[in-house]
Parts: sequence; structure tokens; C-alpha cells
Amino acid sequence: MYKQITIYDLLEILSNKLGPQNWWPAENNEAMLSGMILIQNTNWKNVDRSLANLKQATNFETDKMLALSTEEMEQLIQPSGFFHNKAIYLRSILTAYRDSFDEWSKLPTPMLRKRLIAMKGIGNETADVLLLYYFHRPTFVADNYSMKLFTKLHTFTEKPTYIQLKNAVQHDFKFNSKQAEELHALIDEFGKLKSDYFDDYQLRLPYLTAHNTVKE
Repeated sequence: MYKQITIYDLLEILSNKLGPQNWWPAENNEAMLSGMILIQNTNWKNVDRSLANLKQATNFETDKMLALSTEEMEQLIQPSGFFHNKAIYLRSILTAYRDSFDEWSKLPTPMLRKRLIAMKGIGNETADVLLLYYFHRPTFVADNYSMKLFTKLHTFTEKPTYIQLKNAVQHDFKFNSKQAEELHALIDEFGKLKSDYFDDYQLRLPYLTAHNTVKE
């Protein structure tokens, strides 16, 4: 018989085990936004090398970063891989940051999320990370670490899609933005430990049916 927990219990357990995370680790907005693009399909070791290059070349100043040629940008971020596309995505997000983010910050979260996803290189996960750490909207990031943890927690009988997991969690989501930020950070940090701590736990979500499947 599994020990039943809620999403709120999960935050408390992870907080007690790992302590405060205080994400997103970055020295300014430009560095944070760059990291959100560069982390796609790679690891932080490679991202750190790219960020160090960008800092040395531009000191993370928006105008200097946008003044880089495509070739210069690609060379600086090459350690993160997929540098042709990421150079395009990075220029896009920095341009939006300079020209649009102040206005977008006034939008309701669903409309803001649509604006973010409409940008080049911004999918579900990056949009939710932006909502969480730049715009400080309480949201759930259903990334691979979350997917693996919720599978380990016997929350689903079948692997959900990104949106199914996100919606199932957010249906009863009373966290403020800081708590939501910590939840995401703690889940990711726990995932890196490859721990079996939760093998005997089951996380229950009110959105799921008694048969433990996702409602459509």
C-alpha cells in the first residue's frame, strides 16, 4: 500500500530534503533569458560555457547582444549545441524582452502564454519557465524531471503528455509564484539525484479519475 501524498506534501518533503533553491540562477535578466534558450537539449555545464562567452563579449547588455552578427552569436554559444537555431531563438527573445515584455507583463496568464509560444524557439516548457521565473506567474512546468517523478509516484497509469500533466497538476494549484518556482527547482534537483526515495509513495491529483487516468 502506497503512502498517499498531495502536491503540497511533495513541496514540503522536497524542501525538507534539499533546502531552498532560489532559482533562476542568473546575474541579470539577459543572462536568465539566455540560459532559458541555451539549456534546450543540453546540460548546464555546456550552458555555463556559452554564458561565460556571452558575458565576456557583451557583459549581458541587451544592445550589445543584439548587435552581434549571426556568426558571432553562433560562435559564442557553440558549446550549448544546436547553435544555428539557438542564435535565432536568442535574438528573438532578447528583442521581445527589449520591445514587448513590459507590455506583455500586463496580460492575463493564458494570453501571455500564447504570446510566448508564438515566438521562435519557445515551446511549452520554455514558455512555462518564462512565466514562472521572468513574469512570476504561478504555473507548473511539466518537464522531463517532472514526468519521471510523477511516474515514479504512481500518479498515472499511462504516461501523460506535457499538457495533460500540466493541466492535471494545475487543476488544483494554490501555490503562489515563489512556491511554484521552488517546486519546479526542487523537482529538477531531485531528479538529478536518481533517488528511489519516493518508490513507496503515491501522489494523488484531484483532476484524475478514480481509475488513475487523465480526464480528457
